[in-house]
Amino acid sequence: VLSDYVFGDKERPTPLFSRINRVLKTAVSFRRLLRENSYDILFLNSAFDTKSVLRDCVSLFIMRPQPAKVFLKVHGSKADEFVDRSGVWRVLVNYLSRRVDAFGLHTRDELQSFLKLGFSLSQFYRVRNAITISSEMPTGFVRAQKENGDSFELLFVSRFVPTKGLITTIKACALLHQKGVNIKLTCVGDGEVKAEAEALARDLGLSDLIRFTGYIAEVTKLLLSSDIFVFPTSHPEGFPVILFKAVATGMPIVTTTIRAAGEYLTEPDNCFFCTAEPRDVAEKVAMLINDKMRREAMSKANVAYGSTLLPDVIASDYLSMFRSMIDSTPSDHSFDG
Repeated sequence: VLSDYVFGDKERPTPLFSRINRVLKTAVSFRRLLRENSYDILFLNSAFDTKSVLRDCVSLFIMRPQPAKVFLKVHGSKADEFVDRSGVWRVLVNYLSRRVDAFGLHTRDELQSFLKLGFSLSQFYRVRNAITISSEMPTGFVRAQKENGDSFELLFVSRFVPTKGLITTIKACALLHQKGVNIKLTCVGDGEVKAEAEALARDLGLSDLIRFTGYIAEVTKLLLSSDIFVFPTSHPEGFPVILFKAVATGMPIVTTTIRAAGEYLTEPDNCFFCTAEPRDVAEKVAMLINDKMRREAMSKANVAYGSTLLPDVIASDYLSMFRSMIDSTPSDHSFDG
């Protein structure tokens, strides 16, 4: 039996009273469902920060989901922020550790913070996000690679916030342009540093080489028509969907080792790793441009890995985890497996 309710909403800012009211109403609805039906698993998409910890504790206290087991998928973990906290926050964290049967985390980096908080290793499963590619992605796709001296289309897709690396990417493009590397950059997204980024592009004399598209809901066409995906993030990423969409479409990639990238991708098979410094980003992009054979091998490896992230594969992974929870048996998806 499957039931689906909105547990949170990030589409637009919601007044505090409305958020509190929604949390309480949703928890009561869940409680009623859990009383009227027999469920094996209560699956919650959540995070692990002050707001979500407070919300989830209140919700689970109202729901009283037993005998159903609770699986909480953590999309954004800031568990390290609770390590030095005491008082009410320690009480809330301990309550979650008792009430949640299993947590889904993306990386070992996130896991270590939970273990410092006293959680048991056996409570954690290693999860990945499913990647959906629109119909523009042809079956058996092989990405054609340009010759070294051609013009290369670089692509940056993300929220335009300081930690995602947009400014770094533009400065890296300036360095490449100064060295005579033939590149153009498309920046997809919106956010607080958009005006700064546009001004920087003008000041660096790159207005003709850098295009800002604004937010685009479906970027598969851009992924397929671009040559190199650049993502020098310093943000504490979980499992960034856009990065792994770039992987699934066979793009050569330059990115940092933040969390999932460092855990699931390898250099030079899937990407070139960089720091969040413009000079290093420019150097790694230039290395890719000057090595067609590496781009071909990287693209092939990324298409192959992307096939393991398709929805039916990830759904099968979750079913395996749920059976492990219900039967209390070891899982191939546990961190200690």
